[in-house]
Amino acid sequence: MPSANTGSRKIKGIKLYKDHVTLSFFKGEPLKISKEAFVSSYLYAGKNLFSKEIASLEEITAMSTLLNYALQIVSKKHLSEKEMLEKLMKKEDNYAAAKKVITKLKENDLLDDKAFMQDLIAWDNERNFGQNKIVKHLKDKGIPDALINKVNFPQSIERKKAKALLDKLDRKYAKYAYESKKKHVYQALVAQGYNHDIAREVTNDLKRKNDKVEQSLLTRDYEKIKSRYEKKYEGYQLKQKIYAALVNKGYKYQEIKKVLEDFTYEDDSGF
Repeated sequence: MPSANTGSRKIKGIKLYKDHVTLSFFKGEPLKISKEAFVSSYLYAGKNLFSKEIASLEEITAMSTLLNYALQIVSKKHLSEKEMLEKLMKKEDNYAAAKKVITKLKENDLLDDKAFMQDLIAWDNERNFGQNKIVKHLKDKGIPDALINKVNFPQSIERKKAKALLDKLDRKYAKYAYESKKKHVYQALVAQGYNHDIAREVTNDLKRKNDKVEQSLLTRDYEKIKSRYEKKYEGYQLKQKIYAALVNKGYKYQEIKKVLEDFTYEDDSGF
């Protein structure tokens, strides 16, 4: 195709289709343009089109294609400007046209990063996400840091959301020893996006099981660990292995010592 500043091509014929217009020339390949491009210029058989005019028709066509595509997208879901630009560039590798489409969408309130961000934060709050997870979600969606940095995350709200998860996490780790449960709940809250201070504060609200239940869990874990290790160890070495495993599960020394005292080991010289 000729450069933007040289040459011309003479239109041989114009054929209108349902969704586009095709221009044929006396020399060279035909040109497929959008109807928006067609009505933007006075085109007729016999007219000479210079390269600059052809480039303009192609740009309008690219924008028309991308705009129709963008409208289909926004009718189904909300996107950030960054996400929309990425989709448009995959559809048509024309940055200038893509940016013009985005500008047009913004002018018609069909693309708004601030509104999109507020909706996303509201949705994540309903799911009891903590600040760190929400911020990561916003960044992943392409929300600019300048907007994210203006968001306020009141600690009272963060604490309330974290506490709303406590009962569920308490049930999830119900079979763990108290100290081990606290560790797992704390890690779960951090993974959910809460800062360490709030995760620690909320975790400390966990209620300890009564001694009977805690003793039952200890005995259960002891039996499982003993059954696993006694195939390889015996005597004092077996006792050490069991003790270490129970400590790792969150049981305290005095609790472990009591349950171990009920069993006899060869070469048992104590701790």
